[in-house]
Amino acid sequence: MPDPTSRRLAILPRFAGCAALAAAALCAAQPRLLAQQPSPPRITGVVTGEGFTPIRIALPSPDAPATAAGPAREIIETVRDDLRFAGFFDVVDPSLYPLVPAAKGDAVPHDDWRSIGADSVVLSRVTVQQDRIDLEARLHDNASRAVVFARRYGGATDLARRVAHQLADDLVRHFTGRSGAALSRIAFCSKHGDGKEIYLMDYDGRRLRRLTTSGTLNLSPAWSPDGERLAFVSWRTGRPAIHLMDSDGKVHRVATAGGDLNSAPGWSPDGRKLVYNSDADGNSELYVVDLASGKNTRLTHTPAIETSPAVSPNGREIAFTSDRSGSPQIYIMDAEGLNSRRVSTEGDFNDSASWSPQGDRLAYVSRRDGRFNIVVLNLATGVLTSLTRGEGSNEDPRWAPDGRHIVFSSNRSGSWQIYTMAADGSDVRQLTRGIDSYTPDWSR
Repeated sequence: MPDPTSRRLAILPRFAGCAALAAAALCAAQPRLLAQQPSPPRITGVVTGEGFTPIRIALPSPDAPATAAGPAREIIETVRDDLRFAGFFDVVDPSLYPLVPAAKGDAVPHDDWRSIGADSVVLSRVTVQQDRIDLEARLHDNASRAVVFARRYGGATDLARRVAHQLADDLVRHFTGRSGAALSRIAFCSKHGDGKEIYLMDYDGRRLRRLTTSGTLNLSPAWSPDGERLAFVSWRTGRPAIHLMDSDGKVHRVATAGGDLNSAPGWSPDGRKLVYNSDADGNSELYVVDLASGKNTRLTHTPAIETSPAVSPNGREIAFTSDRSGSPQIYIMDAEGLNSRRVSTEGDFNDSASWSPQGDRLAYVSRRDGRFNIVVLNLATGVLTSLTRGEGSNEDPRWAPDGRHIVFSSNRSGSWQIYTMAADGSDVRQLTRGIDSYTPDWSR
């Protein structure tokens, strides 16, 4: 396969970088929400616009017996990390917590928590019985002295991190009304032996596991909107074809239009269709297939190379790459293939467009001065913002479900690895290390 640094527009565009679900991977048991106590109306007006004041929150260690000390520590450290990543919170330094006296019964020392800068505090308890873990969490507003959030969670002991992620996402939604990303996962491809396989990890790079085991090339994973299936390109049947992995771990081939090359799958918002590119009619064109009926419809009809389709969140438009103007550029057309218009105006090579969850922005790869960087285009204003600025080559941007983060691949460390960053280009975090990894996609 060609090295990503020599990236070019091809029928298999996302092969520039890399690239299942073992049944236990895609449908890993979710921690169960046990109960929710009635609470006063949620705090409102805390997060508004881009210039919001971070929510100062304290998360002391849970009350836990000695037998639950390990899981309790893992849970609280995970929740703290999740909230720091979310971008809405300022987690009060845990080294200050000993300055606050312990609560006596229901008497929470709100003034003491406020004295170390905590507007809110989460008090929790963790218990472990046999192979089960239970978490009870209460969110206290220190100004009003009210319990504004009270929930219990439970699950198998090996799901302690997922229990923590559930609490973190619930806290994000409580304060902001927006979805969190803690329970989301990232699929990507990486070299394995003589082939490439699909891998899965938590949003923070933890709990890495291999999904495909075909020993061939498996590339370009794409999550279904419900996070229960993966579409990907595989050579397991001898030629590049699009396959689906269901939540039970079964893999089956998608009935595409034919041809020798079918690649770059992208989902419709309802999960019923896949857009892709194929040479079924002799040229690289875009198609859509109805997964239930197997009916394929050709969307583009030009002598140019059309590839990398991505359906908008409302299902009405498709962003894609075409060299119809002489060089690879980003275009948008109606979902039926009509009314194409070019939206990229800078850079001599633009590819791999990804819609933000709100549908207001496109992230894509743009080559400038010989390097590939990730840019974001505001579709309403036309403002283009570069998120990476020459730190190696950077490719394959995909949005997090919260619309505030992006995952991408980069060779800035000397090898191709997976990174995340905030949607403004800050807070870059490396998730993978070692063997080259490419083409990530973030579950919704």
